[in-house]
Amino acid sequence: MIRSESYWYGMPSTQRRSFLKTVSTALGIGLAGCAGLQSPRTETPNNKTGSGSDSGLLSLPSVVTRDAFPDGDVVLKPDGKIVLLNFFTTWCRPCQEEMPAFRWLRAEYDPSTLHLVSITPEVDETLIREFWREYDGIWPVVTDPALAATDRWNANSYPTNLVFDTDGTPATGDSPTVRARTFEEFESIIDPLLTESEQ
Repeated sequence: MIRSESYWYGMPSTQRRSFLKTVSTALGIGLAGCAGLQSPRTETPNNKTGSGSDSGLLSLPSVVTRDAFPDGDVVLKPDGKIVLLNFFTTWCRPCQEEMPAFRWLRAEYDPSTLHLVSITPEVDETLIREFWREYDGIWPVVTDPALAATDRWNANSYPTNLVFDTDGTPATGDSPTVRARTFEEFESIIDPLLTESEQ
């Protein structure tokens, strides 16, 4: 029996997430396999270098475009700003649990200083928007179904949080990946970067 669209949208979001977790995981694995077959030097519109290096400005489409949210593509690593990239999925429990820390960060640090973007490989934009409303997301969220950002920064698990300083280098040595999960942990990484950028 084919279920109607109204059945789908009448289903609680937690059940939809559970179903889409399976679909997204399968899709992500499939796309990752396809991406792995591409030449590392292939040029794409959003990845000017296509080399897998961190040069070039990668941008992805914004999912939530209401109010002060950006419309169109969002540059993930703009020049001259401290950058925090959050790779997440709507079905990931730790991702859900760290949303309050990101809300606090967005409230504490000016967007002109701290560029905060969340990135998901999921393709169901309605589900992503519902998640953003449910968890009070107040910063840009973009979708990356082709795994361009995931591949560039090797963000293979969820959540993965990356921090870069104002000149685009990793904030904590060789890798931009940080183990921070709470506001205080993020603050302890971001504040020294702000101090350094003001000198």
